[in-house]
Amino acid sequence: MKIRPNPWKTLLILGIVLLLGAGMIFGMSFKLFLKPIQEWGWQPYVIAGLYLAFAIVILILSYLFSYYEVFKKYVSVTKGGKKLIYYYSDVVYIDEKQYKKGRLIAFYTKQGDVRYLLGDKKDILFQAMMKNSPNRLNEEEFKNKYPQVKL
Repeated sequence: MKIRPNPWKTLLILGIVLLLGAGMIFGMSFKLFLKPIQEWGWQPYVIAGLYLAFAIVILILSYLFSYYEVFKKYVSVTKGGKKLIYYYSDVVYIDEKQYKKGRLIAFYTKQGDVRYLLGDKKDILFQAMMKNSPNRLNEEEFKNKYPQVKL
């Protein structure tokens, strides 16, 4: 079963990235946009139209090709063409405070690495990770075992 991350958060993150990209592209062609609109040639319209089309295609494709799949022993995360697998047995801590605060699943692996996943609307992924992670520690045990990791 495919579980999609929260579409509004996904669009917000991509929107910020696309706005930064727009700033770079329009910054490089700054002189074309300085003239009054009546004196613009065809170049500014082409640049703006191509960027808008590109942004819409990127938004649609990123939504279609970003999803989670929950299995018995692991969670499969597909982002674009890249597929990542996180085994429940490798998860040692899940930050519940972070999830309640912003619907962002922050979990730590056995190596002490932190991973972030956007939550879904129905909390299916979060509940599956909480239920199926056998090596999960509470906050105090985690701090004692991994003192170098800051929560």
